[in-house]
Amino acid sequence: MERQVADKREILCQPKIQGGLGIQNLDLHNRCLLSKWLFKLLNEDGIWQELLRNKYIKDKTLGSCTKKPTDSHFWKGLMNVKDTFMGLGSFRVKDGSQTRFWIDAWLGDQPLKDRFPALFNIVRRKQDSVARVLTSVPLNISFRRNLVSRNLRDWLRIVASIQDVNLLGKRHICLGFTFIRYLLG
Repeated sequence: MERQVADKREILCQPKIQGGLGIQNLDLHNRCLLSKWLFKLLNEDGIWQELLRNKYIKDKTLGSCTKKPTDSHFWKGLMNVKDTFMGLGSFRVKDGSQTRFWIDAWLGDQPLKDRFPALFNIVRRKQDSVARVLTSVPLNISFRRNLVSRNLRDWLRIVASIQDVNLLGKRHICLGFTFIRYLLG
């Protein structure tokens, strides 16, 4: 039954030229609008951004925020699209406070958790920001067990790739997204 409704919705939302009724897909429009709000929250400073940062984000990264039953409908909507949005973005780290070391794609095209899943599985703090990790020597990361063989080689590859990373004094900027996958997926 649910599949039939989804199939009919696709037909209804097709342009008239393609045999549909040309009705707008409001779910898609809503996800796009919420994504635009997230983009502005990450990249702009204003009264509403400051309000959301002070009320919901505080000293966490946007990626580590979750929705609670007492949150506003707007914030819950943002949190519903956040993971998809963050997964499709690429970031310039700047001060590193809002970029998650393992989960956000800040060092190449893929998040470190996808490039090095074995290391991600044994790291203690998966939500740490880039700033927290890079603020000390040795790096502020701890694993649940000793690194040997492949895990040790992978960790040394990560360390070598971040040697030239310098954190700046400004918040990070979201550079761009691959929205085609988001819209069609």
